[in-house]
Amino acid sequence: MKKLTPNQQIIADDILRYKRNKLAQILAILGIVFNCLYFCLLYAIPGSGMRTITLGVSVVLTLILLLVVFLSSEGVKGYNKKFSIVLLVIAAFQILRIFYYPLNGLQSNSLNGIGYFGYYPDNSSIAFFIIMVIWLCASSACLIASAVLGWIYASRLAKFQKAIDKEEISVEQTLKDMDAEDEANALQVDSSVELDFEEGK
Repeated sequence: MKKLTPNQQIIADDILRYKRNKLAQILAILGIVFNCLYFCLLYAIPGSGMRTITLGVSVVLTLILLLVVFLSSEGVKGYNKKFSIVLLVIAAFQILRIFYYPLNGLQSNSLNGIGYFGYYPDNSSIAFFIIMVIWLCASSACLIASAVLGWIYASRLAKFQKAIDKEEISVEQTLKDMDAEDEANALQVDSSVELDFEEGK
């Protein structure tokens, strides 16, 4: 990737003031999608141990978690650092979830006898444990990526805005300087072309 000149970097930072951080938002929403794939499998487990008050709490907790992640996706989209911290906490929680239902289901062999989008493996406890771990890790990875991107761009924008407020940077002057650079480069190219043409004669 070509390195930006100082003037180009200023313009790139200035664009952040008018452009939302959609990549961070999309990654957070992907985290929600992978979490949905996880609990679609979790709540399909037929064992009697899955029909307890603990599961009811798990359902409520999952709904709250999805709502918080969605709100955080809007937060990182608007360059709010606080929501990056929230996403990191939820990402850590997603990893910790592996050691509850998925691991307990594998140890008690209670993941047998279920299908998942038409998939019915022979040794379903191991297969579904692996699938659950994949979904939770994928969800966590997306949330971490969203949080990191959100933090980086929010810090960059805050630093740029601070420089603008202190009048250390002038976007208008930068644009004028870039126009002057373009004109100088154009003249240099024209001179080079004319010289080549004369030498060709």
